[in-house]
Amino acid sequence: MQHSHSVAESALNCRAVEKEDIETLLSLLVYFYGIHAQQAINYLDLGNVKFCYSRSTGRLRSIVQGSEELAFIRPSDFRLIPRLSMAIILQKVLPYPKSRVVVVNEIVDDILEGHTVFSKHVIGGDPTIRPGDEVLIVNEEDKLIGVGRALIGFEAMITAFMGPAVQIREKVRKDEKKGI
Repeated sequence: MQHSHSVAESALNCRAVEKEDIETLLSLLVYFYGIHAQQAINYLDLGNVKFCYSRSTGRLRSIVQGSEELAFIRPSDFRLIPRLSMAIILQKVLPYPKSRVVVVNEIVDDILEGHTVFSKHVIGGDPTIRPGDEVLIVNEEDKLIGVGRALIGFEAMITAFMGPAVQIREKVRKDEKKGI
């Protein structure tokens, strides 16, 4: 499901960030990605960031910078779901291998063509990953391939010989691979 700024603007009530919004974002980042994730705020142009709230519930739904959605909030569990632009920032601030699933280099092109990372292609990553976690998908050199949702825990990813490991939510475009 692609979110866009214009859709967010029309379906949601968006406004410039205020001090309490920044505190909310920091809390979400730390809760889901650990203490290092709070450094992500340093990579944002806060003067150009908007928080978008549901018109019906008043709850936070999306974080937008300029015309690009950085992350959205899943209504069912208030989980911060990073878009590719936020994943790039998280990769910069999170120490390796935090929140990462590492796949073999030989399969990167196939992953970019598909929608799933299979267990047999996972060679490393964050041992604390649980099913349902949002993860960064990287190659052996820690180059970002995409972002997705872990379908199984890390231990199962590493030991399984078959089956899906990560449902890809968004991936770098092939023309943006930049050294992958």
